[in-house]
Amino acid sequence: MRLHGPEEPVYTISVAARLLGVHPQTLRIFEREGLIGPARTPNNVRLYSENDLVLLRRICQLTREQGVNLAGVREILRLEVRIERVKREED
Repeated sequence: MRLHGPEEPVYTISVAARLLGVHPQTLRIFEREGLIGPARTPNNVRLYSENDLVLLRRICQLTREQGVNLAGVREILRLEVRIERVKREED
């Protein structure tokens, strides 16, 4: 049973990193590179949603399994968003 929606930011950086099998610093780098923008609490704590984790898994797949650098990841993600937008417009 899910207690929150996929957009709701609930995972701290340490929990998100553990779920993804990466170091928290990796998530900070992805954020610094503009690949992800987690929500922030009033105390500036990063919180990730289920949707953020899906995106982060995609980023990890591209970097780990396919050896794409972060600039390449940014471009691939941008193109994937454009493709999805075109597909929705055709429906």
